Amino acid sequence: MPYLLPEEQVEQLAECIAGDIAEQREAFHGKARPIQSDHVRALQPFFPRDVLETIHVVRGRAAEPPFYSQLRAMGIRNAPPFSDMAGITFQDVVVHVEPLTLPLLFHELVHAVQYKHLGLQGFADAYVRGFLTGGSYEEIPLEKQAYELEGRFSAHPAATFSVEEDVTNRIRAKRF
Repeated sequence: MPYLLPEEQVEQLAECIAGDIAEQREAFHGKARPIQSDHVRALQPFFPRDVLETIHVVRGRAAEPPFYSQLRAMGIRNAPPFSDMAGITFQDVVVHVEPLTLPLLFHELVHAVQYKHLGLQGFADAYVRGFLTGGSYEEIPLEKQAYELEGRFSAHPAATFSVEEDVTNRIRAKRF
């Protein structure tokens, strides 16, 4: 079920999400390390070099955004549970609770490419609008793409494709 909010509230939510992403990125960045070289080698055929070289990873647990209590007060009770996610990408920092498998890293790197092309505010705006329009985490187009490409990779890891090309094509088609 979609959530219908005034445009002003949607924009405020997107700004809050962008601010939270920036804060969590900053909090984890100092502890994060470059992607392991064996993971880089396995993922090179799918991702641009600049993404693989700039992304850092860290094991940890993301905090629930402070404005989630406001969402619940507005009747939105199924906001994505940041603190329970297996992994989450804050721009160029991947925070993971579960062991960092190739499929999990692949999924999170799709988000890194989305950030690269949409920017922080564009990513936050697309995430919020996708959630509100679809009514759930599972219906967010940014997530749908990441799960779809992760599944494609997992099913046929030798069949290479360009994640960046897929992301830019969806941006041009206004599918986020």
